[in-house]
Amino acid sequence: MEDAKKNHIAEFVRKPINMEDLKEHYYGSSRYGFEVEKIAELSREQFEKFSGELYGYYRFLYDNRDAMYMAPGDRRMHCILVTTSGYREGILIEAEGYAYPRYAAFVPDCRRIDLEGKEVLAQADLS
Repeated sequence: MEDAKKNHIAEFVRKPINMEDLKEHYYGSSRYGFEVEKIAELSREQFEKFSGELYGYYRFLYDNRDAMYMAPGDRRMHCILVTTSGYREGILIEAEGYAYPRYAAFVPDCRRIDLEGKEVLAQADLS
């Protein structure tokens, strides 16, 4: 993730449990290029809950499933970036149509990603 702004490559983990799974990569991960399609900016409390329980059902992921995909022949994950104004870090999500992250990647500093012109979700429903 060192040159994410240049290369837009991240280490995606399949079916992560929490943020530690994303940071440690201990049970398998794959490097993919990525494109952020939308941004979900959560409150600090919501982000803590989300990052601690990535296996949960999240309505905002299901409602925005059209923004998360991998096109045939394209090795880039099209994702939603989940972040908060209280932290620099974030999580890239590709849910494959589900309401939980099927693939996720830790982003240590969201400022390294070009997010200009990306849609920010008005409200991310964590129910």
